[in-house]
Amino acid sequence: MRKELLIVKIKEGNPRAFRILFDKYYHPLCIYLRSFTSDMDTAQDLAQSVFVEFWNKRQEIKIKTSVKSYLFRMGYNLFLMSLREKNKKESLLEELKFQALEEEESRPEQELKEATERLRNIIKTLPPRCREILQLRMQGYKYQEIGEQLEVSVKTVESQMRIAYTKIREGFKDGLFLWTLVLGKHS
Repeated sequence: MRKELLIVKIKEGNPRAFRILFDKYYHPLCIYLRSFTSDMDTAQDLAQSVFVEFWNKRQEIKIKTSVKSYLFRMGYNLFLMSLREKNKKESLLEELKFQALEEEESRPEQELKEATERLRNIIKTLPPRCREILQLRMQGYKYQEIGEQLEVSVKTVESQMRIAYTKIREGFKDGLFLWTLVLGKHS
């Protein structure tokens, strides 16, 4: 089927014509988008979005170049939009972390003392190995280093940390929570 006729059929809503277009350009579009993204899964998601948008806007489409160029341009534009969206989300997450830390710093001294005392009491109730692993983590040790020091697997360290964090969260259900502890990175 000629490309011009194919586009006319797609504009008319012919799913078979659309399938022919999809089969011809999906893989090349994925390869093209892969050159911009960090992995093939992301490239495939973007390529699928291109075809969904192409189908949804099929009646408005005006192709002045080739179909391939049109699809590749759509893919590139969607990539840019997803990149902007990702950057917005990362920026928002950083802003939320900053706000949480600011709120933590602005808490009244008494409230911080109460939270610290509550945390100490929760830690005292943890099983000995769990408590020991949490204390090493709070001293800045990484999971791998804790595992080596205590001669346990990293999985054991992760499991014990999960138990500790669960107990701490339960103990701070009322909102009085030490965010600086939670925002620490797991590594």
